[in-house]
Parts: sequence; structure tokens; C-alpha cells
Amino acid sequence: MSIFMLRSKPHNIERIDHFLTKNEIAIGWSETGDLTGFNKEDIRNVLSDLGYQGQSLSTNLGLVNSFINEMKNGDVVLIREKEIVHVGFIGDYKWKKEYEDKFMTHTRPVEWKVDIPFNELSASMQSLLKNIRTICKSKESLEESGIVQHLSKDYLEEEKVSMKLDNDEILNEAIDVLRTLMKGSEDETIRLEATKELLRHLK
Repeated sequence: MSIFMLRSKPHNIERIDHFLTKNEIAIGWSETGDLTGFNKEDIRNVLSDLGYQGQSLSTNLGLVNSFINEMKNGDVVLIREKEIVHVGFIGDYKWKKEYEDKFMTHTRPVEWKVDIPFNELSASMQSLLKNIRTICKSKESLEESGIVQHLSKDYLEEEKVSMKLDNDEILNEAIDVLRTLMKGSEDETIRLEATKELLRHLK
């Protein structure tokens, strides 16, 4: 699992609100067309045909290829919005022709997990987020980055909510069983015990 920093300005247009509300991230370079299934050399040829040469070709190839091929389903993306860093898990690359007018057709779905204050991140993660490139891959693992600690807090809260919902569901089912026994059992002892137990839970 890798960590990527991504800018929220495909084609130099701020899209942070779109990223957060639509649960997806994107880059520019819409003029390349759909790059599904393209490897690095394929992308190089496309950019070359579009007029990119020399250092410009090398730089743009690295950025586009990072989004198309280096990013993988399940990797972590960090996007900074002022003093808050949004953290999420990304999905597979998807070309969206309907975004051509927004110049952000290269997209990936993202499941946002947690927002972290910038100053609470490690020095290495802060440095990553200060990188001027559109996209940049961290050399650290998720564990080494320290981000996993923040994710663990988030997961813990989700787990607590999930456990509460499961317990509530079990309790409701048990109460339904007691009601059935109280009303339908032919054994008077069972009816009385079911009534007592039901009253105990309803107090």
C-alpha cells in the first residue's frame, strides 16, 4: 500500500469541493484521451504526439503515469486544504468523458476516511505535502508515515458504531422472540418467564 500526495487543481482549476462531495480525485491532461490499459511507453507516445518534448515530456510523463499506473486500488491519497489534510483510499482509474468541459477526465474514486490537521502530521508527510508537483509518491509505508495512527482512531469509532448497531439489532430480535413466547406459548410457565424477561428489558 503506497501513499500519494495529490494537488486539487486539475488543469490549474481548484476542485477540492468536487473531490470531497463526489468522492473522486482527478488530474488534467484531458487532451490525451482515455488512457485505460496504457503503459508508460504508450503514454509517452501520446504526449509526444501532442507536442511534448525534452524535459517537458519527461516531467509530464512522470505525473500522468503516476496517476494512471503507479497509483493502485487501495492506495492512500493525501490532499491538503489549507491547514487540513484529507485522507482517503483510492479505487481504479476511470476515464470520464463527461468531465471534458471541466478538464479533469482522468479520475479515480476515493473513500475519504479522516481529516488530519497539517501540523499533527510527521515531518516527512508535511514535506511530501509541500512538494510543488501535481502528484508525488511517498517513500514511506503507511506504518512509517504515522498516518495509520489517525486512521486507527477513525476505524475504532466506526467499529464502535457498528458494534452498537449489531447489539441493538440482536436485542430487538430477542425482544420479538419474548413477545412471541409471551403471547403464543401454550405453557403457562414459559409465558410468565417470557413476560418477566420482556419487562426487565423494557424498563
